[in-house]
Amino acid sequence: MRAGSKKYAKLLHDLKLGIMSGEMKEGEYIPSENTIAEQYGLSRPTVRKAVAELAGEGLIRTIAGKGSVVLALGDSPGNRKVTLLNLYWMLPSYEYPMIEEIVGRFNREHAHIQVRLVPFSSEITPLVYAGYKQQDMQELKPDLISISNRFLFELEAEKIEAVLQPLTDLHLETGNDIYDFLWKPARRGGQLFAVPVSFSPVMLVYNRSMFEEGGLDVPDGGWTWDDFVQAAVRLSRQIDDSTVQYGFALSPSFYRWPLFFMQEGGQFARSGQAFPPLNGAGEAGIQFILDLIYKHRAAPLLHTASDLSEQIFQQGKVGMILSTYYLCTLYEESRFDWGVCKFPAGRHDRSLAISTNIGIGKGCENVHEARYFIQYLLSTPIQALVKERSTTLPAVRTVAESAEYPHSAFAGSGYESFRETLGDIQLVNDLGLTCEQVTKLSRAMEMVWFRTETFEQVWRSLAREYG
Repeated sequence: MRAGSKKYAKLLHDLKLGIMSGEMKEGEYIPSENTIAEQYGLSRPTVRKAVAELAGEGLIRTIAGKGSVVLALGDSPGNRKVTLLNLYWMLPSYEYPMIEEIVGRFNREHAHIQVRLVPFSSEITPLVYAGYKQQDMQELKPDLISISNRFLFELEAEKIEAVLQPLTDLHLETGNDIYDFLWKPARRGGQLFAVPVSFSPVMLVYNRSMFEEGGLDVPDGGWTWDDFVQAAVRLSRQIDDSTVQYGFALSPSFYRWPLFFMQEGGQFARSGQAFPPLNGAGEAGIQFILDLIYKHRAAPLLHTASDLSEQIFQQGKVGMILSTYYLCTLYEESRFDWGVCKFPAGRHDRSLAISTNIGIGKGCENVHEARYFIQYLLSTPIQALVKERSTTLPAVRTVAESAEYPHSAFAGSGYESFRETLGDIQLVNDLGLTCEQVTKLSRAMEMVWFRTETFEQVWRSLAREYG
């Protein structure tokens, strides 16, 4: 293994961080060469080279027959202890490779502030609230936390100030350039608790190759719902006795189907009231979905797996899906050409979006350094890196919309079409429902998709419960 490899660099970084942060204390022995070699997948000569490099920097001393012991750090500026920040990042995340690169770059550029990525599963989100307060987790307490849309929903059931610190007077070089609609869900009582890093509207993703083979024009911003239905029907066909190609597939996720409801004037809350009277608004959007499935037979009936539509699209078995820029990384190695465009407007030209945010944990003791890292994330060079290295959209408008900054990771066509969605766009967390209400609505909608209950019946039932 050559010394310039990523594994070697990670080993050096981890050992140096452990020593300079004080986790490995003066007089303690670092792990043996065999242990390190096995842990990092490196040869013993390569580990020995790393140990020699640390010894050359005065961080350790090798004692023959015993191992390598940590030395005392001096008081010179070059030997100051570093501030260690734990950045909790929710998984699964298609942005994880990108944030790994950003953290690595930050750590190389800032000798005395080091960020440690701590991945955590969305299934154990509630444990994050309480777990880091326990004595045995103090070393891993979250100084910084990635805030997904699901996390924001769950925080509505908690006191957000018990989990995050308000970002009072946070100065951002690019603050005035961040899209306005991204700020609202992270504000409580006039205080800001998280800042947006990236986002994506819900877009129409299409198989360009399938359209061309079928002699159809690919979707564009001028499409109507009628154009959409006609294309979905023409793309649907029986492949053989047991398999079907569909024109469209829709996830039953709350992060997808509400777009149809909103396009037909539906509102999930009005004047603070959840599930207000429909008065005919929005129902046509739900019927449109049902017609695609049952009347036109142009879409399959999908169940709760929110990424199933992406899976069958990736396999080239469906012509169109609703998805986001986040998930476009899945299609990079597809065997067909694909693209994205704004979903056709219904009676109202509205759009739905999701975002990734970051906040400072309540227990963070190095607030100045944590705020500095947030400022770094929102700086123009790093937002440009978000655009270049991931398929998501940077939160800073001047970076997202400028041709000056490349979007190299996005392999499809239509990258710029997200701009057509920005006229009337809302984040899923800004629709007026709580986490509990979203959960109950999603469960109830399964009956609608199976046509065992009508949408109006489900809506009225929830309105009575929360009225």
